[in-house]
Amino acid sequence: MSLYVQKFGGTSVGTLDRIQSVAKHIAASYRQGHKLVVVVSAMGQQTDELLEMALHISSHPPQREVDMLLTAGERISMSLLAIALNEHEVPTLSLTGSQSGILTDNTFGNARIRRILGDRIREALQLGKLVIVAGFQGMSEQEKEITTLGRGGSDLTAIALAHSLKADRCQIFKDVDGVCTADPRLVAKARVLTEMSWDTLSALTSFGSGIVHHRGVHLAKKYQIPLEIRSSFNFSTAGTLIGSHRKVEKAQVYALTHRQNLSWICIHACDFSGLAPVLNHLWTLGEHPLFIQQHGRASDQGLQLVLGSKALAGLESFCKKKWTQTRVEIFENNLACVSLIGDGFWLEPQLLESAHQTLALEPLLIDCKNNVINFLLKESDLEKSIQNLHQAFLEKP
Repeated sequence: MSLYVQKFGGTSVGTLDRIQSVAKHIAASYRQGHKLVVVVSAMGQQTDELLEMALHISSHPPQREVDMLLTAGERISMSLLAIALNEHEVPTLSLTGSQSGILTDNTFGNARIRRILGDRIREALQLGKLVIVAGFQGMSEQEKEITTLGRGGSDLTAIALAHSLKADRCQIFKDVDGVCTADPRLVAKARVLTEMSWDTLSALTSFGSGIVHHRGVHLAKKYQIPLEIRSSFNFSTAGTLIGSHRKVEKAQVYALTHRQNLSWICIHACDFSGLAPVLNHLWTLGEHPLFIQQHGRASDQGLQLVLGSKALAGLESFCKKKWTQTRVEIFENNLACVSLIGDGFWLEPQLLESAHQTLALEPLLIDCKNNVINFLLKESDLEKSIQNLHQAFLEKP
């Protein structure tokens, strides 16, 4: 019998009807003889609704209490799904992150998984039960505090469990048919890709795609965990299979992704030794910069970063506390980054030239790696730029 870890996101279990539909599909998989561990997110927008309640009471609620509050959402959806499966006469055990033995550090809001015990999961599977695990949450190993894994952390829960339990496959069910060549909300002709390498998906999620939690993809890539990205609204679709992919010595663009609401800033009076504290702070906010560079003028050493604008207020406050002489200058706001994800770009430099010409504008910054080309531009130019690039590189003539 195969062991599958299946994860269902918030829209997949967003209503009682959706939970019953998902339960029917899971029950059918169970009766085929598979061992199943199912990871669920909170229903619909429940996480945002709970956070709004906290912010209504306090503009700066303690993060420990926020984590305690937000983890309630997954406990609700896992319990309702277990009740639905009981109606299908499927023996089911629901477990929270702490009951599953998902042990983390003590970083509230964006904890890192240290290890997974999983004893109760294994015992239940041996008894022939289907196990439902609340995603997005764990328990700090030393302090025994309830923690959350950051936005989209249920994907990370599922992939980490697949690794710990040595599952045959991890299936991520979403409200889309699979991984697309671009965001279909911006590009009408975006199409679903049938297969993709771990490297390509890792690059996509690192530079803006929210299809799967980027830390989860990094874990899947590291341990070569087979992934399926599939639709929970159309179970008959094959989706996108993520795994090994044979490289060829030819430059190729596989997909486009983007990030919006970016700012280009400089932290003055901060040399490279300050980078680690800055990045650690941004980590707690769930933010990672797209670009980092140091300018080394003797009169004013500083770090330049391009990062999400929502992180600016917290970053400026952190820097002033850390270094009394520093200040944060905003060079540009309302920026976006369009990223071409592929392989072999350094083999054919003319592809970079072609992409630049296709933009039909001068980007603020260009960053080219062998598998990623980033163009930083004004947000007002995003939609047209990504449509032009998709037409040039991903639509058949």
